[in-house]
Amino acid sequence: MDKEHANTIPISEILGKLHLRPLGADAHIVRYPSPLDRRRQSLLWVNTLTNRWSDAHHQDRTVVDFVGSYLKSRREEGTQADALRWLETMMISIPDQLPDLTNTDGLIDNWSTLELRHKKPIQYAGLIHYLERQGISLALARHYLKEIHVRNRQTGKDFIALGFQTIDGGFALKTAYLERHLGEPAISFIRGTIPKPNAIHLFKNVMDYLSAISQLNGQRFKGDTIVLNAMSCLKQIVPYIHQYGYRTLYSWMDNDRAGDTATTTIADFVKTQAGLSHQRMNKLYALHKDVSAWHRHQLNLTL
Repeated sequence: MDKEHANTIPISEILGKLHLRPLGADAHIVRYPSPLDRRRQSLLWVNTLTNRWSDAHHQDRTVVDFVGSYLKSRREEGTQADALRWLETMMISIPDQLPDLTNTDGLIDNWSTLELRHKKPIQYAGLIHYLERQGISLALARHYLKEIHVRNRQTGKDFIALGFQTIDGGFALKTAYLERHLGEPAISFIRGTIPKPNAIHLFKNVMDYLSAISQLNGQRFKGDTIVLNAMSCLKQIVPYIHQYGYRTLYSWMDNDRAGDTATTTIADFVKTQAGLSHQRMNKLYALHKDVSAWHRHQLNLTL
């Protein structure tokens, strides 16, 4: 895709892909919450006649300019080449018929009802005890997780959870009893120990990732890592993988029906990527439901 073609893609279509909806319009000027602001408190104005955009810091900019600014706001490279690659992959999608993470106790709330109260290093005894039972050292957990104090605006109740930051600036929340999301569900991306690696790892959630890292004595993977945080986020991996140059994708999905479905979907996606191969890692923990259960078994831990 060249720059001229890219600048003809409707900005409204791109914003729709980012799950943003118009707040209002004055003739051909449409207002959106700005995705360049992680808190979504500022506005983006889109001129539907010229297909250009403005905000408090930019005036009358192009589609390619927008994508470059968006990538930079996500702490990604935002060159023109990066923007064109992102726009090209926007037209590619993983099937939407994916299993969602479920909670049989009904403890998953609508993410929009949750409000951040406090964020700090892990100190709460209940969370530390949970990590111990998972076989995750406090030092390792503190490197990736925060102690998050949350209020449910719908019920008025507060709770404390481990929080793993997502690419959108929200948190995937985890305790021994619940999995929730502070902010819209999104993936998390972790850089490997070497620049421009030829491999990427794909995990279901942060506890599986930390369990695998624990088996490596706390050493990170050489390759990059994506943590889904929810199966419904699987389609979000596409812009991070398409034409990036990875040679192998290692999937660490569950040994159950949902995991099998996700693994098959990942395998089908990999087939569309030239030069990319798929390595299923679940054979390593075939006698266990997931990486976390396998790790606990290795340590003779029981929940």
